[in-house]
Amino acid sequence: MPEEKKSPPFTAYVDACFDCEGVWRIDAHVVYRDGVVPRIGDDLLGRARLALLAGIAREGLRGRSLGADRVIVYLDAGDGVREIDLDALLDGPRTIH
Repeated sequence: MPEEKKSPPFTAYVDACFDCEGVWRIDAHVVYRDGVVPRIGDDLLGRARLALLAGIAREGLRGRSLGADRVIVYLDAGDGVREIDLDALLDGPRTIH
C-alpha cells in the first residue's frame, strides 16, 4: 500500500515590495499545519523561524538590488505581528548591506 504523504508542518510566507514612501516593506508570516503555535524551545518553532529569516534575508537582498535604502519588516512567527524597523534597531539610518 502506498505511503500517504503528509503536508509539511508549517508554511513560511515572505513577500516584499516598495511602499508609497519608497520604503522596502517585507511581510513575513508562518502558518502551522495544525493551527497551533509551538512552545518556546520546540524544534518546530525554531525551524519555522529559520525559514522566515531565510526568506527575509532573500527579500532584503532583492530590495537592495532594486535600490532600496530603507527597510521595514512585519514579522509574525505565529504569535502576533511585530514591526521591526531595521534603521531604529541599528540606532540610526543605515543602508542595506
